[in-house]
Amino acid sequence: MQTNFTPERLASDPRMPASEKILRTCVHCGFCTATCPTYLLLGDELDSPRGRIYLIKDMLENGKPATEEVVKHVDRCLSCLSCMSTCPSGVHYMHLVDHARAHIEETYTRSWHDRLLRKVLAAILPYPGRFRAAMLAALPAKPLAPVLGLLPVFGPRLKAMLALAPARLPTRSAMEGPRSFPPSAGRKRRVALLSGCAQPVLDPAINEATIRLLNRHGVEVVLP
Repeated sequence: MQTNFTPERLASDPRMPASEKILRTCVHCGFCTATCPTYLLLGDELDSPRGRIYLIKDMLENGKPATEEVVKHVDRCLSCLSCMSTCPSGVHYMHLVDHARAHIEETYTRSWHDRLLRKVLAAILPYPGRFRAAMLAALPAKPLAPVLGLLPVFGPRLKAMLALAPARLPTRSAMEGPRSFPPSAGRKRRVALLSGCAQPVLDPAINEATIRLLNRHGVEVVLP
């Protein structure tokens, strides 16, 4: 991709030269669209990695504050990085979208209810105990989702979150918490397994199976 960053623009932010280099790597091939979940679901070019790259380039290159349209499409990115697995040019999309998100927070003022919701989620999601309590509270609220969806401001989002909440919560894993799991035979390797925030609550069996598999191959697993 051709870029036209001025020397002054490149010097305005220590992250800018790296982002400019990433933008130049993109060749518009569109391989990324085949693995992007938001593009496959919505069919909007701006909800594909290639489309977001265009939006980010225009914003960073010209020093523009983030617009509502840019925020909408960048916010929709899941950061799953599936696009990077199919990119033949090796575009480091993850660093570019991180820079774009930082620029958005610096130049865009979100609505009060958006800011409040993001603070609530930040206070709940990274903490398994709080997240588990929130999921338990969602169980009796799920049948009321159609009515709660009619509430002003937060109604539609509340309805969407209740739809995502599971109908039942798995039992708490015995493998939860900071500890290590040595293999029964001799140790060949040692790895750290990042538990994540939502996964140990929504599906603890994934981490349990991962630990068992690694132990079987002589790998000690440490949960930090």
